[in-house]
Amino acid sequence: MASTSTSRTKLELEYALRSSPNILYQYISNPSGLQNWFADHVGVKNGENYKFKWDDGTEMDALLVKAVTSKYVRFKIVDALDADEFLEFRIQQDAITLDIDLIITEFVNSGDEESAASIWDAAVDSLRFTIGA
Repeated sequence: MASTSTSRTKLELEYALRSSPNILYQYISNPSGLQNWFADHVGVKNGENYKFKWDDGTEMDALLVKAVTSKYVRFKIVDALDADEFLEFRIQQDAITLDIDLIITEFVNSGDEESAASIWDAAVDSLRFTIGA
């Protein structure tokens, strides 16, 4: 029996946003904020078990593993191919210019980086519209 192994690639995308870290954090850390731009439906059980659902039928279960107010949120994807895979939203502020960047890190199948980036571009455009950035 042949095994099919898919190579995974860490994808890190950076987006400049005109927002305060506190406001942006609300959109990356709580269900209602995430539902505004990331997933169509976001449910949480016990404060750490997240279920993301999209209207196309796609679902993702994730465990909130770390959250630092106004800095970042990291989720472990429950059914990830590799135990080390995660989804992270990080807020980075330039010390001199005070510009705010949202850095998104996820793992995708090798060869899917461009399509994944396009999906994130559209999601972040929605986030920009929602927060007026």
